[in-house]
Amino acid sequence: MILMGGAAVAPALPEISSAFPEASEATIALIISLPALAIACTGFIIGAVVDRLGRIPVLAISLVIFTLAGVSGFFLTTLPAILVGRFILGIGIAGIISSTTSLITDYYNGPCRVRVLGYQAAAMGIGVLILDTSGGLLAGISWRMSFLIYGLGLFILIGTLITMKEPVKQQTEVNRNAPKTKVPVTSIALIYGTLFIGMILFFLMPTKFPYLVSEISGDSAILSGILLGVMGCFSALIGVFYWRIAGKVHRVMTLALSFILLGLGYCLFGISVSLETLITAVMIVGIGNGLLMPTVLGWLGLITPPAVMGKVMGGYGMSLNLGQFVSSFAAVPILLLAASYGHMFLIFGLVSLCIGVVYVVGYLHVRRNPDAA
Repeated sequence: MILMGGAAVAPALPEISSAFPEASEATIALIISLPALAIACTGFIIGAVVDRLGRIPVLAISLVIFTLAGVSGFFLTTLPAILVGRFILGIGIAGIISSTTSLITDYYNGPCRVRVLGYQAAAMGIGVLILDTSGGLLAGISWRMSFLIYGLGLFILIGTLITMKEPVKQQTEVNRNAPKTKVPVTSIALIYGTLFIGMILFFLMPTKFPYLVSEISGDSAILSGILLGVMGCFSALIGVFYWRIAGKVHRVMTLALSFILLGLGYCLFGISVSLETLITAVMIVGIGNGLLMPTVLGWLGLITPPAVMGKVMGGYGMSLNLGQFVSSFAAVPILLLAASYGHMFLIFGLVSLCIGVVYVVGYLHVRRNPDAA
């Protein structure tokens, strides 16, 4: 559900463009980027509410907002109304991100937490597999049908109320004279920046990949949904086995591998002339994304004091979704320069490779200076 702000309806973007021919491509892209903007605007505030009111109450309310605002696109008849619904959807997702991620850090510790964070990334990948494929199939019927996928929030709400319990708060106020826990602001800011850049690059997939598929094959909705689903499948596969990777590869090197793989996949998009090449490229991109998310979350969970976990995870949601929102606009001048979606992906691929090299240098620095880790 963290990625459902845009992923579920991304395959329908070309059809929505046809339904509203007076709207620019950038305006249509707001349908999947506005939820990200809403999360970026409200994530930290909602994270503070999670710390104060509790994880489960915020999660339940957020699921209600998610479901109602998500399916509204099926019923609304004007583009401005649909965009308002998308912004409200983002508020619901912000609550889901902060509460669920905080619950993981509350329920689990140590190696078990690393494993569960990998499972969360796997769940996100499986979600992309199911939702993008379903979204593509529904968009092939009608672009409005893809909005009905958000009705899944109702079933998750029922499961949440039946099975989940509010974790017992740690007694952090027993000794008011005790020194306050220091929050590693610099490290958290670095993690936020990494996630922000990663999302700018990764979110080109739901926003621009359907247009690339249309350039190559002429069939965008169903085929792009399937290919995005393949990407999600490989992200999920990496998530399941992430705990093994995390035990053997330093997190900085893992981030380097993530950006390098993402760059290689995008460069393959830039030279793709066949379906086989596209499939190979989406597999590589899926693996890269599967490494990014649990690494970032695991690092945050490791260094964040429990008392501010909700706020920090709210900031995580802000960084993740602000990167998604900026991605749509960052692609516009690059696309004008590149003159084709293939060349646009090639340019961003080269940028990602350069970022990966920077993280390799950072890893070498950490090896020479272990205290810097």
